This record gives sequence, structure tokens and C-alpha cells, in this order.
Amino acid sequence: MIEQLKKMWLMPTAEVLAMRELEDAKRKLLQAQTAREYADSMCKYREAQIKRLTAYLHNATEAP
Repeated sequence: MIEQLKKMWLMPTAEVLAMRELEDAKRKLLQAQTAREYADSMCKYREAQIKRLTAYLHNATEAP
């Protein structure tokens, strides 16, 4: 138990810090990729919506 307490208070090595930072960077990349996928989907949705509404209004104004 004393050894476990000593390990808790020891300064982590540069390798341990680098590994933590790498894992954090990987998590942040996954979050960014998810956000990008969502944004791409929303752009496609809005483009289709604009196209649909533009066609609707074009057809509605041509009708007698």
C-alpha cells in the first residue's frame, strides 16, 4: 500500500505524459471528425431544401 501511495505522488515520466497527450489528441480528432460529418450532412440537407423550395416557388409563380 505504501508503494501505491508513492506511485501516486511521483512525477510522471515524459513518455507517460506523451502517451496521455497522444490519447487526448486521438479523442479530440474523433470528436472533430464527428462534428465534420454532422456539418457536411446539414449542408447537404440545406442545399436540398433550397433546391426543393426554389423549384416549388418557380412552379407556383408560373401557374395561372
